[in-house]
Amino acid sequence: MKLLALGVDHRSAPAVIREALAFDERKCPEALDSLMSAFPGNEFVILSTCNRVEVYTAGTSENSPTAEHLTDFLAEFHSLPAAQFGGHLVSYHDEGAVGHLFRVAASLESLVLGEGQILGQVRDAYQAARERKSAGKILHEVFQNALRVGKRVRAETGMDQGRLSVASVAVDVARGIFDTFTDKTVLVIGAGKMGDLTLQHLKSLRPRQILITNRSPQRAEEAATKWGGQAVPFERLFQALIDADIVVSTTAATEPIVTYEQYARVQRARRNRLALILDIAIPRDFDPKIATLSDQVQLYNVDDLRQQAEENRKQRQKGVDPALLIIEQETAACYQLLHTQRETGAMLRQLSERYDLTVSRELDALFAAHPEFTPEQREAIAHVARRIVNQMLHHPRTALKSAAAEPAHEHPHSLLNAVRHLFGLADV
Repeated sequence: MKLLALGVDHRSAPAVIREALAFDERKCPEALDSLMSAFPGNEFVILSTCNRVEVYTAGTSENSPTAEHLTDFLAEFHSLPAAQFGGHLVSYHDEGAVGHLFRVAASLESLVLGEGQILGQVRDAYQAARERKSAGKILHEVFQNALRVGKRVRAETGMDQGRLSVASVAVDVARGIFDTFTDKTVLVIGAGKMGDLTLQHLKSLRPRQILITNRSPQRAEEAATKWGGQAVPFERLFQALIDADIVVSTTAATEPIVTYEQYARVQRARRNRLALILDIAIPRDFDPKIATLSDQVQLYNVDDLRQQAEENRKQRQKGVDPALLIIEQETAACYQLLHTQRETGAMLRQLSERYDLTVSRELDALFAAHPEFTPEQREAIAHVARRIVNQMLHHPRTALKSAAAEPAHEHPHSLLNAVRHLFGLADV
């Protein structure tokens, strides 16, 4: 049995190389078909994301592709000289390939530790291979286990807890302050990149209303159209502050646009309703003293959100060692199971071949001694003989298949040894 994973990721190759080797929804089925045609009897899965492009292959024949074969395939399929990307390729073999995929599915190989998107991408890659019938028994076992291990790592280590960007941490802050958002108004001050990114995350909270203001009315209108919000003239900023429950401020102003005295008047007009202000502008848009105005005013600046993001990152990092231990154990169990299943399959074939040969030999001797048997009688006798053998082998076969479905704790499996000894079978 041979397993191989070959490809590039964000650590081994720059974006230009990853983009050149990528497989989109149209190219992936074509590539899987080409691989199966070039290496019949082998299995293939292609995992292609913005951060990695990897080909997984498994087989038991001498025709199994090598890393050099897959390199040539990538060069030919993408019409690229191998010298352009070959130095960036990384390969993993056999148990190493299993462990690598498990680490990928658990997000240990991701650009952002603990990110959840990769598990869905691994599932999609496996599903695409199933649809093209390029994933067989070996890769079915490996990828199904990878998906299970990825979920287990997240459940047991907490590595996916906590947001890691300033924009996404803002959502966690909002969720910690408000119980519901369907009755809340969000005001975004500034229509730049950071405001757009933060609003993208806050949009998932499904607020009742989104107000957007900017010194450029055109940019405010464009952002409002994009996010289903309402543009507000910048000169009406203070009325918008009165209406807003959540404020995201991201302007490029050189000094605060809202002073302590100004927001004190705003909060009086709001009758001291709870307000969340996410001031992620540098320099800051809101006077820091506003945080002391009232317990009903929660002011967070970019440093506060970055500190929370860093705490989240440290918390995830604590889960790496437990995750690696889980993966090490699961990898060993999966790889041993693959060997057990292969050995079991070979043993089942030996059993069938041996008893088919025995039945054929005895039938030939019987029919030679009784030439008077008609063809119909011979067929009936042969049918009964084969039924008897199948019934006698039913329980050994069932026991072997059942044993092969569970990871063995020792190798070779004790039941396989017992069957090999009892039936006089050769080692495989």
